[in-house]
Amino acid sequence: MITNKGLKFDIGFIFIIHIAGIVGIRLFPDYFLKVSFISILIPLGLYFYRLKPSLSNVLIILLVYIITFFSEWIGVNYGWLFGSYVYGESLGFKIGGVPLLIGANWLLLALVSREICNKWISNKWLVFLLSSSIMVFIDVLIEPLSSRLNFWSWDNGEIPFSNYRDWFIIAFINQWILSYLKIDKELFIWSLSYLLILVFFFGSFYL
Repeated sequence: MITNKGLKFDIGFIFIIHIAGIVGIRLFPDYFLKVSFISILIPLGLYFYRLKPSLSNVLIILLVYIITFFSEWIGVNYGWLFGSYVYGESLGFKIGGVPLLIGANWLLLALVSREICNKWISNKWLVFLLSSSIMVFIDVLIEPLSSRLNFWSWDNGEIPFSNYRDWFIIAFINQWILSYLKIDKELFIWSLSYLLILVFFFGSFYL
């Protein structure tokens, strides 16, 4: 179990990063949007530091990353998944038009959503369903802001229903794969806190 001191450090650090992002993006958008990828990279690094995954868990996590990155690559290059869209520059280095970090974003969202649902629900299929729904909720929150934050943009500026449909499908597949993780760490409070920080961060741009 993560210590109370470690939990406070992680959540405090992540909160400060996101507060800095809110202020910085409003005042100096050209600079802060270019380094916004650290708001994914640092929480992911902290999560794995606390999780200390075994080799078998690393392989499962890597599989989720590959699936999500490849699904985005298909979407960007062929439009067969999600819809017709292109990535901006805020999420860092890209391969085939897809930021390497986008798979990490999917992965962290999947892990924290699963951790939250596992705390209260024992039925694995219900966990898959609800954790996938949480992931779609976060996407619903981000989508109207994506162009403004230079994350990604849609053809004609319209977000298609296929985006949410395919998000749920890929998220559900992720959750099924992650069900094979063998984790003995308690990261519920960490996961819930991170999710609330995300909601606060993106919600602030609606004001």
